[in-house]
Amino acid sequence: MGINEINSFINDENSFPNFLVRSLSITEKKNKSFLEKLTDFSMDIAMIAAPLLTYFFQINKFHKTKSSKGFSKFICLLLFLGNIFRIFFWFGTHFKRTLLYQSIGVVIFQIILIHLCVKYQDLSIISNINNTNQLGIKSNEPLIHYLINWKNTLNIKYIWKWTKEIEYYKFMSLIVFCLSMLGMILGKINLYYHLLGVFAAFFESLTCVPQVYTNCKTKNTRNISFSMIFFWFLGDSFRLYYNIRFKAPIQMILGIAVQVALDITVCVQICIYNRRSIGENNIVEVVSKNKAKAINNLMKKIDELNIIKADKKKELEGKGSDESEGEKTSPKLDQTTSSFPDINN
Repeated sequence: MGINEINSFINDENSFPNFLVRSLSITEKKNKSFLEKLTDFSMDIAMIAAPLLTYFFQINKFHKTKSSKGFSKFICLLLFLGNIFRIFFWFGTHFKRTLLYQSIGVVIFQIILIHLCVKYQDLSIISNINNTNQLGIKSNEPLIHYLINWKNTLNIKYIWKWTKEIEYYKFMSLIVFCLSMLGMILGKINLYYHLLGVFAAFFESLTCVPQVYTNCKTKNTRNISFSMIFFWFLGDSFRLYYNIRFKAPIQMILGIAVQVALDITVCVQICIYNRRSIGENNIVEVVSKNKAKAINNLMKKIDELNIIKADKKKELEGKGSDESEGEKTSPKLDQTTSSFPDINN
């Protein structure tokens, strides 16, 4: 393939590289060079992949600790709501497709995280009294029962606190169904889509608020992946720059700015509470070591006392045997001496 053929392939609008660039960017300029398009394409790929890769740290944390205690499931709720609203927001504004693909990926990962949260949930919150848990959901009912019964799903007390995985999927499906119906009814009203953007930014900006509250309440961040939160911060910072550069809707820019600030807050909490837990563990280790030393010293003293007691007992037994022997020999001497006068007489 000659140079002219390569240039014609690059400049051809129907070529594969340009097709990928067009599919990820609808705001590209026609006068961009191939290198500029490739750079934008790389940023688009990073924009989609980087935020999703951060969830692998938390998934690995769940598998490693076999527990989801300390991780707030409401993070998954806010991320799901924020991104599902953004997906429907795209149909009215048609902002950059990269952000749409990213939202779809985030929704998929929230489903995975919910599955792991339920799988490794704290067993102390489940009550087996009368074969019923504390949320009033029987544990031995068939799947069709949960699909038909919406009482617990729509109960405000139980929302996003269920112990059954199917309840989360039902709630997510209900949100998607309602937004689809509203889109069919209000799809021609611009105000409707702007409100969707506002709600998307609102939910997304509050993503880390439940985790901040949970950390303050429990003073424990052991089951939270610092790597995930740190890369969240890096990813959100990149998203903020990306949205500003490509002139995303103002709602999305403000929402991500708030999210960056909350990411920093969670990182600071992890540093503080991990240090505190390490200090507490060190104190416990020191106390346990001191207790072990005290017990060892006490056992040594007891052994010494037992040895001394045994030695004294042996001495007393030895003295007692000497006295008994003396008592046995002395009468014989008395008898022999007492028989002498009889002989003389």
